[in-house]
Amino acid sequence: MSSKKKQKQISIEEYVEIYCREKRIRGRSAVYISPGAHCNLRSIAQLFKCKHHTTTSSLADAIICRHIETYRELLNNAHAEDAKEFMEWLKLIRHSRMEELSDDDYPLEKEEAESCEDNDSEEE
Repeated sequence: MSSKKKQKQISIEEYVEIYCREKRIRGRSAVYISPGAHCNLRSIAQLFKCKHHTTTSSLADAIICRHIETYRELLNNAHAEDAKEFMEWLKLIRHSRMEELSDDDYPLEKEEAESCEDNDSEEE
């Protein structure tokens, strides 16, 4: 049994509306993809180049934006879970380090605390 979900079929008009709009990308950042993926993107962009002014960059941008839009909730949940796990890990690390350290490991803090107490009594 295949674990792939059946993809929703869209019309060519819907595809053009979603992915093939002319888009001027002013601020650019490099994204590295495999030569095969680049070849496929370039071939698809050329199908729509004349009529819709689709470029490889605008097509890639549209695909990425649509992916993020489609999976936003899943990605946000994954991010929240990852942040929660990180905070739990951080608490464990801090707790274990605090147990390992003795009072002698904090000589400056003791001196600073005593110094503050001396300053408080002198001000009165």
